[in-house]
Amino acid sequence: MIDASHLLLQSLIVPIIASAIIFAMGKLLGKRVGWIALTSLAYSMICLVVAGYFVHRSGSPLQASYPWAQLLGDFILYLDGLSGPVALVTAVVGLLACIYSIAYMDLRDGWGGYFSLYLLFNAGMLGTVLSTNLASFFLFLELILIASWSLIVVWGEKDRWRAALKYFLYTETGALMFLVGIGLTYSIMGTLNILELASRAAGLSPTTLSLIASLMLVGLFVKMAIFPLHSWLPDAYSAAPTPISAILPVVTGIGGYVALRILYIAFPQMIGQNDFMIALLALALITMIYGGYVALAQNRLKKLLAYSSISQMGYMLFGVASASVIGLAGAMLMYVAHSLSKAMLFMISGMLSRTVGTDNLDELGGLAGRMRTMSIAFMIGFLSLMGYPPLLGFWGELFIFAGSIYTALHSSLDIPRLALTIIAIIFSLITAGYGLWTIRRSLFGEESEAVRRAQPEPRLMLVPIIVSAILLVVLGIYPTTLTILLRTLAPLLPG
Repeated sequence: MIDASHLLLQSLIVPIIASAIIFAMGKLLGKRVGWIALTSLAYSMICLVVAGYFVHRSGSPLQASYPWAQLLGDFILYLDGLSGPVALVTAVVGLLACIYSIAYMDLRDGWGGYFSLYLLFNAGMLGTVLSTNLASFFLFLELILIASWSLIVVWGEKDRWRAALKYFLYTETGALMFLVGIGLTYSIMGTLNILELASRAAGLSPTTLSLIASLMLVGLFVKMAIFPLHSWLPDAYSAAPTPISAILPVVTGIGGYVALRILYIAFPQMIGQNDFMIALLALALITMIYGGYVALAQNRLKKLLAYSSISQMGYMLFGVASASVIGLAGAMLMYVAHSLSKAMLFMISGMLSRTVGTDNLDELGGLAGRMRTMSIAFMIGFLSLMGYPPLLGFWGELFIFAGSIYTALHSSLDIPRLALTIIAIIFSLITAGYGLWTIRRSLFGEESEAVRRAQPEPRLMLVPIIVSAILLVVLGIYPTTLTILLRTLAPLLPG
């Protein structure tokens, strides 16, 4: 289905135009630039909602193609049952973090520069999700990096320069690895359209396919902070301005979404290489365990959430490596649950730093008696990460593990896969460990001195936190809204 109304293009162009206006007139408009940014993001989200409705109603993808660089192919935007939920969650989190940013920037300078970069950051994320041309995908990936790096450097917290440099070096190296894979793809297959690569790659040797896919995946694993390519993430998440910390989990999750596209749509032949898929499964398991164990040792909430994100990306990769429709659906549900819960928890961390004066868990205690609304959202966020029913995170974990077990038992017994899955299920208790321990230390017990002196929560900061909590509950109770993507995933695998 052709996007005759150019909804997909509008969802990208409007924030970019608003970014230019804010940059040029930031001093004149003052604090009103925050509301201009919010309006443009709301318009972008509405475009995606309408486009998603068309896709749902027709049952076919929505595509927009525009002449671009002749050698590189057309600029193509593509919305289907897979990219649709990712794009919508990206837009929703961007909108919520923008509301939070207006309150967050109230005590800071540089509104024009901040919101101009913020809009470019969001446009880069949406462009990455919607692009099927690998060249335009790479350009949007670079836009994400430049905008987020600038936001960390200028508006970040303590140690921001060192963290930003580490973030830039790691993620740019990953992007260059992906670029090498793009170059090999174009030189061998003559196209950069992800949707055309499967047919072009049909006659290639397994060695060539493995090389190209591995280069691209390594680049994406840096973005996902998969062990041992993870060390940039805790520093970047901790040093970033809180609204950017809230969005960065969306960026890491997009890496998992693109990995799914590369493996199952561009190079589906790789799914048949069992050793390759088992290696991905093992890498996912190590990342899950490592991130969870290190999170247990953290005293600062923001740092704990950062290491938790590493662990959650391990879950998502486990779903991508499951080689089953159920597991892939679980990976996408995990993306949605992780994006919403981490955005909310990072915003709570920033609000605690502002109202209590710290997000150090040793200095918190008794928050539930003083900040009830925030405490309820806090519990919902961590319970979703733990996979507690009926919250959305529960369905993500259930589908991921069920999908991997299905693959292990489907045709013939795959003992390595079954063993790795059982180990992953057992060690998923680590998430419950750091989640319950954090809830206990922060919300209950006697009020700490810092909590007694706490200022009232800014109402504007509470709005996106409450909305995120409601979405986690509603989507968890009625996950059919998201599991409809099974219709798109089903043709990717015989099972």
